[in-house]
Amino acid sequence: MTGSAFRVDPELAREACAFACVLAEEVMQRLRTAAQEPHSLVVKARGDWASALDAEIEASLRSRIAERFPQHGFLGEEGGGREGVDGAPTWIVDPIDGSMNFLRGYPQYAVSIAMVQHGDALAGVVADPNRGELFSAAAGQGAWLNGRRLQVARTLVLEQAVAGTVFPKPGAAFMPEYLAEFARVIDRTAGVRRAGSMALELAYLAAGRLDVFWERGMGPWDAAAGVLLVREAGGEVFVLDGEPWLSSARIAASVAPLSLAWREILAG
Repeated sequence: MTGSAFRVDPELAREACAFACVLAEEVMQRLRTAAQEPHSLVVKARGDWASALDAEIEASLRSRIAERFPQHGFLGEEGGGREGVDGAPTWIVDPIDGSMNFLRGYPQYAVSIAMVQHGDALAGVVADPNRGELFSAAAGQGAWLNGRRLQVARTLVLEQAVAGTVFPKPGAAFMPEYLAEFARVIDRTAGVRRAGSMALELAYLAAGRLDVFWERGMGPWDAAAGVLLVREAGGEVFVLDGEPWLSSARIAASVAPLSLAWREILAG
């Protein structure tokens, strides 16, 4: 998927967003019920946990989306999939962003559902079952939280900014570079928050709860919905590795007035 300028279909974006909200509401209810049940741990890699429920939810979403949009592609964190052919949209899903948190009963995880076309996000939803918060956005039509229009914070000074991040997995090859970034960020900002879900961190930036964000080593399912939320709420998203954002492994975001200073800190 490579980003390219194309004319967004506002009706399709609106329809996809509404459908994603319906799906997310269903997943939230399922997660609320499942949180009271025991789940087997699936260790995909050191520090990378999942459960059978991750795969079950993803399969259910894939089936529901195929029924509604049979020509669309699908990519999921657990089962992969295929991109849409001949320019058809692709749905990108993370069934439980923050699976380790979910498995340990730490109340910071979400479902992330997005639809992209030609490398641009048309619709995105991030839903938090623990707080009943549903963040949604449609391209060119704004970002919303439970019906309230979102706008990023108006922070003007980096030293007053609250930063969000997601720690690399243990043993990540880029750990030294990340730790150097972390040291610069914690020295130049008001504070750093990390709770284990990129989707929620980006949603929080869109909601004005954070001012800047960065991560290394993510997948498109971690970023797709949150990137649209930030952009539609007036924030900026940029990559640090020169790749199109959907295939980038280094994504950062900020409120507009802090963009230049934030890039400089991350660049070292």
